[in-house]
Amino acid sequence: MTKDVSDTSTVDLVTPGVGVVRQRGRPASGLALTGAERQKARRERIRAAGEEEITIKVSLEVSAALRKFVQFKDMTQGEALTKIIHDRLLRKR
Repeated sequence: MTKDVSDTSTVDLVTPGVGVVRQRGRPASGLALTGAERQKARRERIRAAGEEEITIKVSLEVSAALRKFVQFKDMTQGEALTKIIHDRLLRKR
């Protein structure tokens, strides 16, 4: 059975190019960055904004107190720690 040549409203069920299998999803552009490259760019953006990301370990007691402080003051943990450390270490004596 063949499709009528004058039929313009019916979609072909056969994909163009017999034997060609189309891959699913968006085609690759070849410009994708690796995870390490994305992380490096992220760190550069943070540094350009005048900030730096640090990782610390604290006791559960301190962590709970920080969560309560953050909730009470309506700020992020980073903002709270910056304020606390600034007030304690960078204050004028």
